[in-house]
Amino acid sequence: MSFDGMFTHSMVNELNRTLKGGRISKIQQPFANELILTVRSNRKNEQLLLSAHPSYARLQVTAQPFANPAKPSTFVMSLRKYITSAIVQGFRQLNNDRVVMIDLSAKNELGDIHQYTLTIEIMSRHSNIFLINNETNSIVDLIKRVSPENNSFRGLLPGDTYQLPPSQNKMNPFTATKEDFENLDDANAIREKFEGIGLDTSDELAEIMKKNEDPVEFINNFDELISANTANLHKNKKLGFFPIEYKNTTDIIGYYPTLGQLLDNYYLDRARIDRIEQQTKSITHRLSIILKKDKSKIKKLNKQLEQTKIMDQYNLYGELLTTYMSKIERGSKSITLTNYYNNEEVKIALNPEYSPSDNAQSYYKRYRKLQNSIPHINEQLEITTNEVNYLDSVLASLEYVDIEDVDGIIEELEESGYIKKKKKNQRRKKKKTVGEKFETSTGIQVIVGKNNIENDKLTMKLAQKNHYWLHVKGIPGSHVILESSDPDEQSLVEAASIAAYYSKARESAKVPVDYLQVRNIRKPNGAKPGFVIFEGQKTMLVDPDRNLVNKLKVDTK
Repeated sequence: MSFDGMFTHSMVNELNRTLKGGRISKIQQPFANELILTVRSNRKNEQLLLSAHPSYARLQVTAQPFANPAKPSTFVMSLRKYITSAIVQGFRQLNNDRVVMIDLSAKNELGDIHQYTLTIEIMSRHSNIFLINNETNSIVDLIKRVSPENNSFRGLLPGDTYQLPPSQNKMNPFTATKEDFENLDDANAIREKFEGIGLDTSDELAEIMKKNEDPVEFINNFDELISANTANLHKNKKLGFFPIEYKNTTDIIGYYPTLGQLLDNYYLDRARIDRIEQQTKSITHRLSIILKKDKSKIKKLNKQLEQTKIMDQYNLYGELLTTYMSKIERGSKSITLTNYYNNEEVKIALNPEYSPSDNAQSYYKRYRKLQNSIPHINEQLEITTNEVNYLDSVLASLEYVDIEDVDGIIEELEESGYIKKKKKNQRRKKKKTVGEKFETSTGIQVIVGKNNIENDKLTMKLAQKNHYWLHVKGIPGSHVILESSDPDEQSLVEAASIAAYYSKARESAKVPVDYLQVRNIRKPNGAKPGFVIFEGQKTMLVDPDRNLVNKLKVDTK
């Protein structure tokens, strides 16, 4: 399910239950399109996320941590000026559209109370967040400013009069009657008539109507079912989320007590990867160029290696020409001789300008040239292949590490010479211990490296020789150390699940994970960071499990 009008309706109800009457105590903008309001409500601080991201636009209460940028944006400065300490009067939805208004009352520096509306429009790449002065209906500020040249319908700059987005002139399903659903043949017709109904909801309604059940009853039950805590993840053709069970068209794979927790789980990896991509775009572009050159070089080297297979034939030609030198007539372009190794006839091309002896020496020379090139080709193949594997592992790590681990990967690339080192103090460096800590259900500590330098330190320097080392089989991933010489089976399985989760196979099932004692691991001289070789490993199949990983994670804050 997308964040359609039906989900928005349910979210507004949840936010009113959770945050209505609360006070805004903190305002942050951790990323370009995302706003975090810390609301003190019911003696508890809640983080309200408003996102105008082109792909992940939404609003929700979130438990995910967000860093506060050192320098606030212009939009945040405006919000702090007008609505810090404002009281949340409530949340409203525009009919069944994906437009939500947050009514706020705030005191100015003289103690006078003013009314504002914080409006979020969830419209894909046109999503936006506005602060509106209710007395003048003017835009105080907005998260995405758009010049008049790029938007002729309405003004999208501070000071402009706020206008609602264009209406679709569709019916609100929450005011519909059973008769309004008559003569609707399929899901497309339902979406055409009713506002805020996405593809999944229309499919469910179409199935309900096929069974001669009442679609209005289904819609009217939304509020009741949400109160019963049925927010869930589902699978149809792909992973999605619902505020309630869609029993006719999906398979439920998990339940969550709130919509906020549901969206935290659903968007966690998607938003994390997107933020990391924004932060490392120039770096990944550079690494991709190097990878492309390396892969082209490997292809060329393999072709050269394939060509060396003819060198034995050149050696044979040189031998035969030397043996049958007296039979060769000067100026001949070719000669057919008997191969005395198998008595077969061999036709040999000759250079008519060379003497018989020079022709023989020419083949010997070509043989030696190819023979001498093999060690160099193999050396270059090994170097280039190792670099490809290393860069693949770095790019893969950006898919599964957390945003706070990116600095460590950047430093690794600086130390390896792939990107230029930044000047001191240009980027804040946080001193921290190596790896992230977990504890199995039976109390054994597990440590996970979050970049290749950490992997090296963890495996080759910090881990004891009788501890167990785990890593996904044949796939880029973190080094994982289970700090026990004789771990129980449950701890091994849990450590293997952690290893599978912190790997490129995070979204897969039945992931093979190798495990063995650290004493059986060694690092070749000159090998890239994170590269080790080992023998005597055993392998188990596990499923990566985010809930298990979160449960076992040790809070070091």
